[in-house]
Amino acid sequence: MIVTITVLAVTAGLFVWGKIRSDIVALCSLLALVLTGILTAEEALSGFSNPIVIMIPGLFIVGASITQTGLAAYFSSGLLKLAGKSTHRLFMLILVVAVLIGSFLSNTATVAMLMPIVISVATQSHANVRRLLMPLAFASSIGGMMTLIGTA
Repeated sequence: MIVTITVLAVTAGLFVWGKIRSDIVALCSLLALVLTGILTAEEALSGFSNPIVIMIPGLFIVGASITQTGLAAYFSSGLLKLAGKSTHRLFMLILVVAVLIGSFLSNTATVAMLMPIVISVATQSHANVRRLLMPLAFASSIGGMMTLIGTA
């Protein structure tokens, strides 16, 4: 128990310190728990068998692709044309799009796909990005609750 608490304290301290990358700290703490016998190798690696672990990096690749191909700029200019000069209309358009997509895709996929578009919209309209990204996440979650296939 003392070893576990020590590993936890050192890990938390390294996370707070921030000089070492978080992924390296996490993997080293996992390795420390295996080497001390607190976890078996199967227990330590069981979390990596979850499909979400593969889905999240894949969705970041999709988001980067949307930005690199110019789709984010294309869709954001369309949203800006629909919204006109009204920031409230722009805000509502983003929420409606997120709810509609989120009702048929996983919440994570919806946010990963729409995040580059929303950032592009915020940049083009000189809006605060933070005021659009958090509602995007909420709208995606609400959309996911609309249908049985939306939540994941």
